[in-house]
Amino acid sequence: MAHGSGSPLVSVNSIGEDDDTMSSFSQRLKACTKGTVYSSVFTLLTSCVGAGTLSLPYAFSQGGLVLSSVVFFAVMMVAVLVGFMLFSGKRYCAEVFPEKEVWGYEDLAHAAFGAVGKIAVLATLALLLFLALIAYMIYARDQLNLVVQFIISRTGYVPDCSPLVNCALLMAIGFLPIFPITLLRDLTRMQITSTISILCISYVALVATIKTSMAWVDFHKDTNDTIHNAIPPNWRDSVKLGPRHFSGVLTVISYCSLSFICHFNLLPVQKELQNPTKRRLNIIVIASMATAYVLYNIVIFMAYFNFFDDTREDFMLNYSRYDILVTTARAALFFTLLFGYPVLLHPTRASLNHLLSLLYDLVVKRKSRRSGLVSSSVDPEESKRLLPETDSRKSENERVPTWMWFCETLILFGASFLPASFIPNVGYVWNFVGSIGGVLVLYIYPPAFYLRLRYLRYVSRSRLQKNVTIRSQYDYYAVYKEAVAVIVLILGGVLLFLTNYQAVDAVINREHQPSNLCFQTHCGHHIT
Repeated sequence: MAHGSGSPLVSVNSIGEDDDTMSSFSQRLKACTKGTVYSSVFTLLTSCVGAGTLSLPYAFSQGGLVLSSVVFFAVMMVAVLVGFMLFSGKRYCAEVFPEKEVWGYEDLAHAAFGAVGKIAVLATLALLLFLALIAYMIYARDQLNLVVQFIISRTGYVPDCSPLVNCALLMAIGFLPIFPITLLRDLTRMQITSTISILCISYVALVATIKTSMAWVDFHKDTNDTIHNAIPPNWRDSVKLGPRHFSGVLTVISYCSLSFICHFNLLPVQKELQNPTKRRLNIIVIASMATAYVLYNIVIFMAYFNFFDDTREDFMLNYSRYDILVTTARAALFFTLLFGYPVLLHPTRASLNHLLSLLYDLVVKRKSRRSGLVSSSVDPEESKRLLPETDSRKSENERVPTWMWFCETLILFGASFLPASFIPNVGYVWNFVGSIGGVLVLYIYPPAFYLRLRYLRYVSRSRLQKNVTIRSQYDYYAVYKEAVAVIVLILGGVLLFLTNYQAVDAVINREHQPSNLCFQTHCGHHIT
């Protein structure tokens, strides 16, 4: 959601390969549409839009309507420019290292900064995906809690007295049955969850639109007697144009940055695209970001103009637990998040395996070099680039023994299950996801790759054409791109420090109130 966080960081090639028999209709349809502009836009869109959409209205309530709108648009434009930088970086890589195949984001990091760059990207990806696993569980727990309370209330019992609303028990009921799915090595058939995620978020946007329209038409408390669905008489005073505190600005930047992360999928999409011209690639990036931007704004403004300052980190918690229409949206969200969890866990495990394999190879090569088994005449700059390509990820998964595969899955499942059972608010996790993953993936890594590979291209051309000034019209134009890349990189460094400081401070000072009723239920205590 990633990826926004649907499955925001799941590579299109990381889940599994298509069945060669092409037996099902969906596989035939995918084969016919694979590599088109529309399928590429949809792939990137499903990478952006996900559960993180539920937190965007809260970000706007913290940053103020005007400032948040400006920041949101600016982040969208940066995401587009960063996409252009990645494509340019790949072109430079093909010129400097013509023998190197660039299959994914980490290959570009390897070409730019060698083994260190690849390790940094894989570590970031593994951490970002793991935090997203926890956030997925918390989002799903919150939705399931309210669905269960709605069902209990229909039976005539008081939901607050039922043991079924206990957080840990809810997590066990919801996620333990899908643990066997997480053990699968090939999740090709689960890729349909990306499509379902888009449909679910669209349905949530529709429900939010309906509820906000009803609230404004009625302009009084609804029939369920819930204050959250009523527009306050002094609603003009509730509309904030700017933030009250500087932390609100950082919250907006962090949450908005996370909403446009699909850049891990850009290079695989380019690889699959038929006739990948620069114009077609630019159209894909712009169309994907613009479509996500429009969908996000529908959800943001519908939720914000219903709840104003009272908007929670998951705005679905603002609605009454007795609302049938909202309950259907909560149930749809729960099942989408539930079956999206294995799809997200698969690349998390693959990234860890790839990272551990890379570290193991480096340690073995260093020990061999020290013992004299490797010739000392090898150029260090050349040797650090002679590492396995990302395309070996599938074979790495196949080489992992069954017992190790089971242990890795169990550890990741338990490590995400336990904190999700006790963390009272998804905001604690989402702050770190945005401050670490959003800033690194969007503001730091891409411009760093672009600047480094452009420099390597210049050095390579200078060696081939000595005493010749290499300056074409495109190079003069690229100077402006270099300036933009430097600005984005500096901005990313500043944001990395500030947003992480704010995320840590929020945990220490407990800024986020418990958002889930399973942490505050008591018999006889009526909660709307």
